[in-house]
Amino acid sequence: MTELDFIKRNWERVLERIKETAEKRGRKSEEIEVVAVAKGFPPEYIREAINAGITKIGENRVQEAEKKISQLKDLTCEWHMVGHLQKNKVKKAIKLFSLIHSLDRLELAYEIDKIAQRENLQVKVLIQLNLSQEPTKHGFIETEFWKLYDKIFELKNIKVMGLMTIGPLTDDKSEIRKVFKKLYNIWDRLRTEVKIDIPYLSMGMSEDFDIAIEEGANLLRLGRIIFSKEFEVRR
Repeated sequence: MTELDFIKRNWERVLERIKETAEKRGRKSEEIEVVAVAKGFPPEYIREAINAGITKIGENRVQEAEKKISQLKDLTCEWHMVGHLQKNKVKKAIKLFSLIHSLDRLELAYEIDKIAQRENLQVKVLIQLNLSQEPTKHGFIETEFWKLYDKIFELKNIKVMGLMTIGPLTDDKSEIRKVFKKLYNIWDRLRTEVKIDIPYLSMGMSEDFDIAIEEGANLLRLGRIIFSKEFEVRR
C-alpha cells in the first residue's frame, strides 16, 4: 500500500460507473474513452494513474504539460490539451499533444493550420462549442458554428476529430442534459446530413459525466474524481 493507492481505487470506481451508466442506455462501456485531467497534480500522481491503466492524460496549460512530459518520458501515454489555447503557444502545443480539445475560435484554427503547415504536421483537434452561452466559457455559439464550420474543415493541416462542450455551471441536471443533448444533435447532424466523419463527442467532467454518457458522449474529461483523495471520500 502506498499513499497514492487511492488513484487506482478511484479509477476502478470510475470504470464501474461508466459501465453501469452505459449499460442502462444499451451502450458498450468499451466505446467510452477517458482523458484523465491532471492540471495542478504532480507527476507522481500521473505515474500512478498510468500504472493503473489510464492511457490519456489531459493538461490545461502548455508550460505545465511540457515539464510533466519531460519528467514522465519513460511512460507511454497520449497527452491531450484540454484548456484554452493561446495563439502564442500553438507552436509548442502541436508538438506536445496528440489531440487539442479546445479549438474555440476561427483565428486559432488559422494559426494552427499555418504553423502546422510550416512544421509539416497534421493536427488533430476537437471544436469547442459554448452551448450554454456562459460568458466565462470559451467556444463557438451554435449559430456562429453553422455559419463557419466549413472554413475549419477545409483547412489542410487540421483534422477535426469531433466536438466538445463543457456543461453549464449549475446543480440543475435538466439544464446540463439540455446542453449535452444539443451537442449530440449537432454532432449527429454533421455525421448524418453533412456526411463528415468525426468520431468523438466529448462532454462530461467529474460532476456530470453520468449525464454525458446517457446523452451519447464517448470521450470524458475527468480530473478530481480520479486524482483527488477528497473526492474519493465523498463518494
